[in-house]
Order: sequence, then C-alpha cells, then structure tokens
Amino acid sequence: MISLDKIVSSNLEMLKSQEADLLKSLSFVQKAKQLFQSHWGPTPAAPAKKSSGKKRGRPAKSKNKPKVTVAAPTVAAPKAAAVTKLAAPKAKKAAAKKAKAAPAKTGEKKSSHISNIMTILNSGDGIGSGQLIDTLFKQQSADKDIKHFRLLIYPVLTKAYASKTLLLKDGKIYLPK
Repeated sequence: MISLDKIVSSNLEMLKSQEADLLKSLSFVQKAKQLFQSHWGPTPAAPAKKSSGKKRGRPAKSKNKPKVTVAAPTVAAPKAAAVTKLAAPKAKKAAAKKAKAAPAKTGEKKSSHISNIMTILNSGDGIGSGQLIDTLFKQQSADKDIKHFRLLIYPVLTKAYASKTLLLKDGKIYLPK
C-alpha cells in the first residue's frame, strides 16, 4: 500500500521539476526582452485595461457621437521610416462603400420575396414549390446559384404557411380565398 509520505514526496518532486522548467522559460523570456529593449529601446508601459469580458455584436448606435479627428503622426526617430497611412473617418468609409456597392437606380422599387410569390400565385392556379422557385429565380438577377436561392426562399414559404398567408395543399401552393 502506498503511504501518505510517498505521495507527498512524489508530488514535491514533480512540483520542483515544474518549477525548474518554469524558471528556465522565465530566464529565456527575460533574455529575449533585454535583447529587444537594447535594440529598440524601452517601450512606455501602457495602463492595463479592465474589461468585463469579450464584447459581442455591433455597438449600439448613439445619436450624439463625438467627432474624432485623426492627427498626423510625428516622426520621432529614423526607425519610423516606413510610410504610414492615415485612417479615414468611418463616415467617409461608409459613404464610399455605399457609393461603390449600389449604383443609382431609376425609380425601380425593390420588392420582397413574399410579394413576388403573391404576384406569381395571383396570375394562376396552385403551383408546386419547385416550379415557383424556378419562376422566381428566372425573374431575378442578383443570385446566380439556384441552390443558394432556394435556401433564401424556403424560410419565406415556411413563415407564410405558418401565418396562413399561403396554403399548401396536395403539394401545391395556393393563396387563401
């Protein structure tokens, strides 16, 4: 039977070996730090930020946002010879992105999938979901992959069935009467 003394002594030996390994690692890190400081100079210590954890999601929009101005960086030493680019304010970036992404449309109003489905169902009798999706796919030009387009349409159909906006009977989709 293993005695308590043997357990304690083996734990102490293990802790001493771990301590020796950690001291080796610490001395290596200290030497590396000294090498970098001697080459690049000491860095100012920044105060540690206290955070309550990782923040997720987008920040809340506030109407009274203070304007942030970006000052030109000052060159302190010859080591900063790299060219730095000033950051553009977020408002300018967003405006530029919107200007690139959305070309000007001439009075064309964007319609929802459900309104397009209703239009197709108004023009005829009941229609199968596959045929309905094919018809919708041919009418649009934004999505080039029909498999991806189906993934967008099926949730719309499911919500419409649940809200009784559309009826599914015998594999065909109908408008309620």
